[in-house]
Amino acid sequence: MHRFIPILILLAACAETPPAPEDARLSPEAAPVDLAFCEGEQFTDSIGQPVSSILGLLPERARVLGPDELATQDYRIDRLNVFINDAGIIQRLTCG
Repeated sequence: MHRFIPILILLAACAETPPAPEDARLSPEAAPVDLAFCEGEQFTDSIGQPVSSILGLLPERARVLGPDELATQDYRIDRLNVFINDAGIIQRLTCG
C-alpha cells in the first residue's frame, strides 16, 4: 500500500491545473483609496507638482518614495505615501 504513495505524488504533480477565468484575474491598477485615513485629502491637487511645494505640510507619518527607493512592506493605514519620479514630481498618493 505504501509503495503506491510516491507514484500518486508524481501523478498529482504532473496534473494540469485549469486556467483562471478572465474575470478572476487581478487588475494591474490599485483600488481607489480614501486618503482621509492618512490625512492625504488636502494633497490630491498636488499630483503633478514638485514635492518640495508640500514637503513642510506633510503629516508626521508621511514618507516620500522615489522610483528606485526601497520601502518597508508593513501596511499602516495612517501613513501617507507620496510617490515621486526622478524629477521630484508627485506621481500618486496612497495610504499604507
